[in-house]
Amino acid sequence: MHEPIALTERLVSSDTVSARPNAPMVADLQGLLAGVGAHVELHGKPGDDSQLNILARLGPADGEGGLLMAGHTDTVPWDESMRATTAPERDGRRLYGRGTCDMKGAIAAMVCASERIDASRLRKPLWLAFTFQEEIGCLGAKELAHGPVHLPVDHCIIGEPTGLRPVTRHKGYVISRVHLRGVPCHSSDPTQGVSAIHAGARAIDALLRLGEEWKGRPVDAGGLTPPYTTLNIGLFDGGAARNMVPERSSFTIEVRPLPGLDPEALLDEVEQVARAAATTVSGIGLQFERVEVDEPLFTADDEQLVQWLVAQTGFAPSTVPFYTEGAFFTQMGARTVICGPGEIDQAHRVDEWVALDALEEAAQLYTRAIEEFCT
Repeated sequence: MHEPIALTERLVSSDTVSARPNAPMVADLQGLLAGVGAHVELHGKPGDDSQLNILARLGPADGEGGLLMAGHTDTVPWDESMRATTAPERDGRRLYGRGTCDMKGAIAAMVCASERIDASRLRKPLWLAFTFQEEIGCLGAKELAHGPVHLPVDHCIIGEPTGLRPVTRHKGYVISRVHLRGVPCHSSDPTQGVSAIHAGARAIDALLRLGEEWKGRPVDAGGLTPPYTTLNIGLFDGGAARNMVPERSSFTIEVRPLPGLDPEALLDEVEQVARAAATTVSGIGLQFERVEVDEPLFTADDEQLVQWLVAQTGFAPSTVPFYTEGAFFTQMGARTVICGPGEIDQAHRVDEWVALDALEEAAQLYTRAIEEFCT
């Protein structure tokens, strides 16, 4: 039987930056879970066997309901100048290293919890799902949600860092790109061309006004901040030379919709506004590309898992400003709550860390959750 601190150190030592293979860490997890009698399946990323989802089950093979505990295996990048590397370091009651907080500590706590349970006592299945490449678009969770896997599970805990507070709501994540095409010419006589940058500027101005309009629309933000759907233009590029009227430009739009709003309907509105503004520049062509349309998370406060976590932790249901894999497990039928050790402001830092006590508290909480929902 393993302890969560030492196991976190072991998992951190595996370099799973999103752009690198997670297969070695998955092989380690596979051995750990097989050691407690779990049925383990690996599901590769299409066309890339170096990226794997691992799905394990303890308990009845034909049972429904039960509990799913989930997390992602990848981390954000690091380099040797940082304190948070793949060489974990204990300092007082903290553990430093890349992934300690986000979120190998939670994965370690989940594995330890599964070891502390007598699997023969499970009346309902316990599932563990550890995914690839969450940090660059929840790619592993999307593959599970849209693939052939069937998870007839009632409840899901995702171990993203929340200070072990139950989180039931966060905004969606929607990305689109606008591609504009004009007519190039020499800048000595701009009237001979059509500027794609000029059209892009008009579209961006109109979209920023739309974002301001969204702020004033009456919606129930459910405690989320800011209390409205946000719109951001984060990338813009265009042109070929300073002495040419630019033939092309493109920009990226990020929308974070509140729960209860239809992301596709918001994108329809964004496209209409961008197209109307850009085409006021005569001769402009526009292509609108929908890149990601990821749903918000919303789990009702009266759900059994939510109420149980509130009673166990002493914290009311809350929100987070970041995106998680939660909506994809909800799409698979589970009532999903985010609840993991550490705080988000400890993650993605040059000195990422997690409190040692938080790892043990998480393992204890997850063990009690298995007992509550699976035995």
